[in-house]
Amino acid sequence: MITTLVFVLAGVSADLQRLYLTALLSDEAGELRFECWEMEEPFHRYPTVGMAMQAFANVSNISYVVIPPRSSEGFHKPPHPMFFVLLAGLAHVRIPGQPEDLWIAEGMGNLMIAADTIGKGHITDYPLNKETVALQIPFRDGVSPAHQVAKDGVCDRDVEKSSRFHFEARVVQQTPLQ
Repeated sequence: MITTLVFVLAGVSADLQRLYLTALLSDEAGELRFECWEMEEPFHRYPTVGMAMQAFANVSNISYVVIPPRSSEGFHKPPHPMFFVLLAGLAHVRIPGQPEDLWIAEGMGNLMIAADTIGKGHITDYPLNKETVALQIPFRDGVSPAHQVAKDGVCDRDVEKSSRFHFEARVVQQTPLQ
C-alpha cells in the first residue's frame, strides 16, 4: 500500500516555500467551483539537488490512465478526491456555465486536485492528436492534503509570481511501498 507521496523540484529558486494547486470542488448541492490552494507542507532541501515536500499527502493507490487522442469524457466526476497528474498530452477541464476553465499540459502546471465527487461533475476534453497519459492518485480516506485557500478560481500567473513557483512538480518517489 502506498502511504506517502514525495514531490521533488529540481533547479528551483532557494526562495520557493510552498506549492499552489488548482482544486476542482463540489458543494453538498453539487455546485462546482475552482479554488487555488496553497499547500501547508513547505518545501525542504532535497538530499541531492532541488527541493522536496516530504509529507505532502497521504494517498491510497495510483492508477495509470491512457486516454485516446481527440477524445472527451463528457460529464464525469472522480470516484474519490484525488490528485490528477498529467504525464503526456493536454487536458481541458470545464465547468459548464462557468467562464473560467483549466488547461493542464505536460510539464509545468501538470498537477491538480479533482474533488468534485457530488453532483453531475465536470467535462474534460483531450484535444491533441496523441494519447494523453495521466496518474490518478486518490487521497487516503478521501482526506485532502492540508492547505489554505489562496483565492477563488484557478491558480494563475499572479499567484505563481507571488509564490515564486515557476517550476514543474513531478512524482519521483513513493515511500514506503508494501
